[in-house]
Amino acid sequence: MLGSVDGQGSLLGVESLLGGLFEGDDSSFYARMAVHGPALIRDEDFADCYSASMGRPSIPPSLLMRAVLLQLRDNVSDREAARRGAKDLDWKRALGIDADVVPFHASTLSVFRSRLLINDADERVLKATLVRAVDAKLFPKKVLALVDSTGVMGAAAVADTYELVRQAIGKVVNSAGGVDALPKKLRRLARGVVSGKAKIDWGDASVRRTELGRLVSVARAVLDATAGNDDLVEARELLERIIDQDIDAEPDDGQGPKIRRGVATDRVVSVVDPEMRHGRKSRTKRVDGYKAHIVTDHDNELILSVATTAANAADGPQAADLIRAAKACGVPIVEVLGDTAYGDGDTRVAVEEVGVKVTAKTQPAVLNGRFPKTDFVVDPHGPSATCPAGHTTTDTGRSTDHKGRRVVMLKFGNHCAGCRLRDQCTTATAGRSITLNFHEERLQAARAEQARPSTRRKLRRRALVERKIAELKMHGAGKARYRGSRKNLLQLRLTAGMVNMKKLFTLETDAAAT
Repeated sequence: MLGSVDGQGSLLGVESLLGGLFEGDDSSFYARMAVHGPALIRDEDFADCYSASMGRPSIPPSLLMRAVLLQLRDNVSDREAARRGAKDLDWKRALGIDADVVPFHASTLSVFRSRLLINDADERVLKATLVRAVDAKLFPKKVLALVDSTGVMGAAAVADTYELVRQAIGKVVNSAGGVDALPKKLRRLARGVVSGKAKIDWGDASVRRTELGRLVSVARAVLDATAGNDDLVEARELLERIIDQDIDAEPDDGQGPKIRRGVATDRVVSVVDPEMRHGRKSRTKRVDGYKAHIVTDHDNELILSVATTAANAADGPQAADLIRAAKACGVPIVEVLGDTAYGDGDTRVAVEEVGVKVTAKTQPAVLNGRFPKTDFVVDPHGPSATCPAGHTTTDTGRSTDHKGRRVVMLKFGNHCAGCRLRDQCTTATAGRSITLNFHEERLQAARAEQARPSTRRKLRRRALVERKIAELKMHGAGKARYRGSRKNLLQLRLTAGMVNMKKLFTLETDAAAT
């Protein structure tokens, strides 16, 4: 059943009993949590996480939520959070409990987070801060939002192909009931794999390949032996996927399985956390894990919404849902600033459908030593195109883009024959061709707008979002505490809620002073 905080207070409360210790400390996070926490975090907001009629009254969820936020703010473990709740006067003050109370056990925090996950209640503090800011009129009438993403290091170790296959075999075997649950002929081979990494000369390529062949052979035998077991579907699919993505089972040299050249799309990098992925912010910056997406307000720097994806997911497709979530809380967003990851046509269309304008640079032209598409004058309505040499064509063909949509291709053909600029334009025997983007007209308008001095000045303000990302990372958001995308979203939502509380307390204090 839902337990609740007694609003009556007590003579043993730290404010009453030891108020002199806190003189001049009204601006600390703990003090402001004690004053404003009860209005932002209420027991009734979490009533659906508890049975209405069964069980004993729980520890008040408002108290546990405050403890979780304090834990993130101070970056401590569950055990340390329980110790501070029992012995730290700042924590007791923020939690609103008596000086002699031991409020909760460390395991209670884990159970409480599970309740938040099951009931999708982990975003309620973040939403409460936004609703309060809207009610207090802390947002301008037209909010300029900033959107960006950052890498989150996964909580599980990244493994190489050999270890991925070995661990995936072990997962199937353990899920099946252990080695002894396998057919007798397979037990010895399986035991040799799941017991640990092979003791071979890993510096010898031929020895490594022999070991890979052994692992693949055992994997196939385990898959055959466990076929038809509905309880092992997830573990079997993971093993099959790893073999398919990393291993060429029948190479041309006929010498047995070998490591596949190149990197498979959406490659699994960890058996412990199969949702982790390799991702890159640039050629030199790689992250193994997840990606945190964030939208903030330019003026008061409150976090408006957050999301979590695998590290290899694109940024643009997340923008519309992030903005939709912020607007659902009453935030009047009219424009959002982003980098080139949000400048494609699909993102612009999706965000505009939510009623918000996207201001972001389009993807730069590919420079390969020849005239890029942006050097051509393209009329998508004709359609027609004029090349740098002054030749105009209306000769069209059809092609498809990366999403399988039909797009127009303009061909210069005979215009290229004998053209003085041909060597700077194309090496194709059929002459140069230009493929129009599915959103060609919208992207042309965006390129024209980004060339304006006023737009260039506005885009420079986008960098303010980096400060908020840095603050989130300061409180642990750059490294996953848990495994799996959903649990990482819980961490991000709670951290964003805590960071918003810090900012909201300051904004309300400043507003009251004026």
